[in-house]
Amino acid sequence: MKRYLTLSACAVLKSAESLDVKFVPPLMLRRLSALQKIYFHLAKAVEKNPAASTVFSSRDGEDSLTRRLVDEFHEEATVSPHRFSASVYNAAPGLWSVYTKNRAPYTAVAAGEDSIECGLLEILGDSGARMFVYAEETGGGYGASLFFDDDPSGRKLVVTGGDPSRKSVTFTDLCDFISGAKTSLDGRWITIKDAACEER
Repeated sequence: MKRYLTLSACAVLKSAESLDVKFVPPLMLRRLSALQKIYFHLAKAVEKNPAASTVFSSRDGEDSLTRRLVDEFHEEATVSPHRFSASVYNAAPGLWSVYTKNRAPYTAVAAGEDSIECGLLEILGDSGARMFVYAEETGGGYGASLFFDDDPSGRKLVVTGGDPSRKSVTFTDLCDFISGAKTSLDGRWITIKDAACEER
């Protein structure tokens, strides 16, 4: 397997304390969960084409909201329909598509410690403009987003198969690759490197 991508925008959020969601209308903002706010911040930071397809990846998803639903069910034998619909993995990209009026496909990926890699693998299944957002509300809230398209000034990447003997790609690995501190992202399922380094 060998594929080429052009990375034209990227963003990293290392703490939800630096979240900026002032662009979201107040009525919608009031209903967003902590994870959804992280998603909106990261998507807004990189989105260059409102008609792009999207892949959202998260290991833990709506953790606090799901815990609240479980407690609610044990205490009251019922759950809030609104909170339940907001707790599913595809709620964040779904709400983003409503906000941007984007009818393009979106996918939500949850693959445990392989969530970053499997989300990036999902990106390869599409063409044209596409956005990848990885977000977690646990650990203080953090994430990263990448936008791929055909921008000639973008960062050229080559994608090949990974090595099962390696560890999964971590958030730190992804941040180092985005910042340029690492020229390759080496995982169990996928390897992404700067195209200029392909022959090394």
